[in-house]
Amino acid sequence: MQTPKLLAVALWLAAAPAIGSPRKPAPNALRRPGEDVLFSFETKRGKTVSLCEGPKGAYLVYRFGTPAKVELQYPAVLDTSSWRKFSYFSAHLGGGTENKSGEVHQLSFMNGSVSYVLDDLEYSSISKNREENYRREVSVSVTVNDKTLSIAGEADTAYGNLVLDDERLKRESE
Repeated sequence: MQTPKLLAVALWLAAAPAIGSPRKPAPNALRRPGEDVLFSFETKRGKTVSLCEGPKGAYLVYRFGTPAKVELQYPAVLDTSSWRKFSYFSAHLGGGTENKSGEVHQLSFMNGSVSYVLDDLEYSSISKNREENYRREVSVSVTVNDKTLSIAGEADTAYGNLVLDDERLKRESE
């Protein structure tokens, strides 16, 4: 009788992710117990970028790597001074009805002589058919000796955002 095999295949297909479906974000991949994930995404090469807040806002921390190996944690010391080690920038890009408009949110920090910039960009535009289209880009850029490497993220894995209205962060002017 073929029924058990057909039932098993049907159950497997129902439980498997749909082909071509967006990947599910893993926001807690680099989170430590008690932390809240503010912003997280996977890179195109399978690494995770996470920005976490300590219990009761005790600290802000950036992590990059995999659950098996965190390649970078900044800052090394997690205390209230960590907030002032990050700079925040945000701007609205008004495009009008025919042009692209959007929002830019960036968080940057220096680790020794290496500069890091996290980007969370959202755009909207009007197509020729008068339909509104939305696009999100997430990335982290690393600059060493005037050479910048941009590490693109998978927008469909993004969790949270970089809209950080916190007076403890340094502000960059528009």
